[in-house]
Amino acid sequence: MTDEAALVLVVDDNEMNRDMLSRRLKRQNYEVLMAEDGEKALEMIAAHPFDLVLLDIMMPRVSGYEVLERVKKDERTRSLPVIMISAVDDLESVVKCIEMGAEDYLFKPFNPVLLKARVSASLEKNRLRKDSLQSAAPHIRALQTEVDALRATGLDAAAAAAVERLQSHVTALLTMLDQPHNQG
Repeated sequence: MTDEAALVLVVDDNEMNRDMLSRRLKRQNYEVLMAEDGEKALEMIAAHPFDLVLLDIMMPRVSGYEVLERVKKDERTRSLPVIMISAVDDLESVVKCIEMGAEDYLFKPFNPVLLKARVSASLEKNRLRKDSLQSAAPHIRALQTEVDALRATGLDAAAAAAVERLQSHVTALLTMLDQPHNQG
């Protein structure tokens, strides 16, 4: 995946903000989809392999905080980078979002140069993570083969418990490899 091919979701309840962000991102050769609220954003995130989400905090019904929380709790979307964009110029809000797993936080009105730099940095970091995961894929699949072989040998209770713990880690890694948000 190159930055030029990145699929970005812009989520904001204000149409002017969505349009402005969308135009800026399209000028940088990103593919952009938009959602007007958190509910729609969650539906779209489940349906599309986004590379990045720009997410407003203050929205009716489902807030940006709640969207971020759901995205980061779901194994299928946990690694999806989210940049919070908000008029809330409050250190507590920034800290809360970062602690919840946001990649970054930008204040409205935002500086276009800073927006471009933060979007590009987030996408590059995500690309590198995906590349690392893909390069580990053969090793992860080999580990699964070894776990399967160990299971077939008739282990004692302690060894069987250890193999099951190992299996849970291998399963998590295989899930990360197979989810659309990790395809490069």
